[in-house]
Amino acid sequence: MADTMKAAVLTGAQNIEIKELPVPKLDEGEIEIKVSACGVCGSDIHMWKAGKGWGKNMKDFVMGHEFCGVVTNPNGSDFNVGDRVVFWANLYCGECDMCRAGLEHLCRDVNGTNYIGFVCNGAYAEKFVGKAKNAYRLPDSVSDVAAGLIDPLMVAYHAIRKSGIKLNSKVLVVGTGIIGTMIGELAKKQGAAYVAMSKRNDRKLARAKEAGYFDAYFDEGEPDVRRKMIEATKGGFDVAFEVVGAESTLDACIHTVKPGGTVVMIGNSMTETIPVNINRAVLQEVNLLGSVSCTREEFTGTIDLIANGIIDPERYVTDIVSLEELQSTFERLISKTDPILKAVVKP
Repeated sequence: MADTMKAAVLTGAQNIEIKELPVPKLDEGEIEIKVSACGVCGSDIHMWKAGKGWGKNMKDFVMGHEFCGVVTNPNGSDFNVGDRVVFWANLYCGECDMCRAGLEHLCRDVNGTNYIGFVCNGAYAEKFVGKAKNAYRLPDSVSDVAAGLIDPLMVAYHAIRKSGIKLNSKVLVVGTGIIGTMIGELAKKQGAAYVAMSKRNDRKLARAKEAGYFDAYFDEGEPDVRRKMIEATKGGFDVAFEVVGAESTLDACIHTVKPGGTVVMIGNSMTETIPVNINRAVLQEVNLLGSVSCTREEFTGTIDLIANGIIDPERYVTDIVSLEELQSTFERLISKTDPILKAVVKP
């Protein structure tokens, strides 16, 4: 009789059911792990709302791409039974020009969509089977819960490295989620003198305020808030990070960086196009940079950030939940009043 595992299956729009599924069979180059922890990502919320993943004809679809576990079948790989590993969800080909240049996150086959838990089953389950080349050993100093936050931390790390932040920079973060919060911490540790967050309400800010890396919080709903930002920075921010993916938030970034400043765009839009104030960007020579995921080298660098004690992502985890609690956790994450910031599933 085939081995089975408990899994949280996306069965329809805003509906997750716990099912017993067969443990996936191993193909050449794959390993099997027992899942230890899996972070809940905003991208999962989008799929949950839609009731489907990004792959075709996916029956019993299981989300979850921010995960770690213990190897239960190394299947001839360089891993051993009992090794703790974390998976990079990027299903890069390793052969195209981008991959050969060390830019696997821009792989021609990936195109921002080809990820574990998006186009194939992920780790909201007791076990996971995937390519050994996507797995990396975890140092003992990185806990399971911390490993469940490597994915958002790598996004923040990549964005910081692209931004060109220098000592004494003035930085704005637009967005109050986990990635924006981590960008604030990394910006300060990169040498920024002043780091501010633009927000709509305070429900997600408790952990960020407790960590103490933001110098100011600006309310997007306040009159003349952009003027206040310009005054507070004596002429505008050097760098602004847009972590929402909306017209109003991108516009706020473009109008509050100084002439020649940089806007790093991380947030995805639910519509492919949004209006941009092109004249402001052109006439003030505002640099608009896209930023997605991270390079393979930066993924291992993110593990090192945690292992070496440079950043402790566990401080931002507000909830550790079971598979059975995943449905209610998604419902809480779309609530306009719940203070949940980051949840991690422990199957």
